[in-house]
Amino acid sequence: MICPFCSLLCDAEDLRTISCDRRTDSLAKVASLRREPSREAEAEVGLSEAKRALQRAKRVLVTGRIASVETARAAIAFAIQYNATIDCAEAGHVFKNVLALQRSGMHSVSIAEARDHSDLFIIVGDDRMLHSVPRMPAAFANYSPISRTVLLLGEFGPDSIRKWKGAGFDTWAVHCDLKNVPMALSQWARWSDRVSQDQAKSKEEAERSHASGLLDRMARSAYTTVLWCAEHLTMEHADLWVERMFQWVATRNEKSRCAALPWTSTDGTFQQVCTWQTGFPGRVAFRDGVPEYDPLQNAYEQWLERASRIAATESVVVLIDETASATTFLQPQTIPQLKNSAVIELTGTSEWFPTAIAGIETGAGLFRADQTLLANVLPTIEPPVDCKPATFWLEGLSR
Repeated sequence: MICPFCSLLCDAEDLRTISCDRRTDSLAKVASLRREPSREAEAEVGLSEAKRALQRAKRVLVTGRIASVETARAAIAFAIQYNATIDCAEAGHVFKNVLALQRSGMHSVSIAEARDHSDLFIIVGDDRMLHSVPRMPAAFANYSPISRTVLLLGEFGPDSIRKWKGAGFDTWAVHCDLKNVPMALSQWARWSDRVSQDQAKSKEEAERSHASGLLDRMARSAYTTVLWCAEHLTMEHADLWVERMFQWVATRNEKSRCAALPWTSTDGTFQQVCTWQTGFPGRVAFRDGVPEYDPLQNAYEQWLERASRIAATESVVVLIDETASATTFLQPQTIPQLKNSAVIELTGTSEWFPTAIAGIETGAGLFRADQTLLANVLPTIEPPVDCKPATFWLEGLSR
């Protein structure tokens, strides 16, 4: 099953009955987003005013949190019509993986293949990973009689270790700075190669290593899966970190199978759809319907910086948020760069265009967090009367 509350991953048979802290919290957040229904006539007034602002604007940006295939398609069609720039990669998380992939390529794996074949999982990150995806250990567990190892690299606490052990894994945790993980894995690989070539290495020398058991287990692995979440890579130039990880994974395939599983947030769905539609994973500016890809200059932060230097009313930001996030993607009241731009909000708290939550209040096509599985998710709760899918508002603005 695909769950919009849990990084698009869940092994429950019925999403409506699952007991999950993240799901419970998210449902409460959805309820807090809602306001009293507005009259339909007010929405028509808002559409008219918004369309006039779009027609006057010389520069248009489409941004926000897009979770569903349907909204991604509608947003791209809208951007083509208005020759707009579109960037829906919040804080550039998804591009940490994309930029590295474009330079180095990637040996990738799906959740299903990793679960069925991997004997070693290297999980890079911290406790936030299991907060975002609390059922991750269960998703990788196949309860095989063959011992399978999980190596947690980063800042994982006792609770995370307990959850992985509870799923049947031989779990090891090594506290380390995430910045040093690619270098540490490369050093281990060189150590492993030397040990395998030196058959005369004494048992006493091996035992002097505190982590010899773990290192030997890693060296014997026939299929290693390396997993990280780009959202939690807070170091500078994270795409270079990811590129080094991709390169390390590639070298491990010379003698055994090794694959990367870069975890994504809901940004991954828009990235997939935009690639189908335009050939690029986002951050495109349309000129007469032709997409121009620039992963740096077409980022929404750069667009807003340029917009802050031009005359008021010449730029419009279409802000979409169809997720259950408790935080606002952009806050027009507090961001100086937005003062010279008209903002059309398609969000759960929008005054004119209250937007339904994809996969919760309205049906939606969603990608799983490994971007290998698409499913149609049915709504689980009823939205307010005036609350419409983002596609409804985008089509209204396009007419």
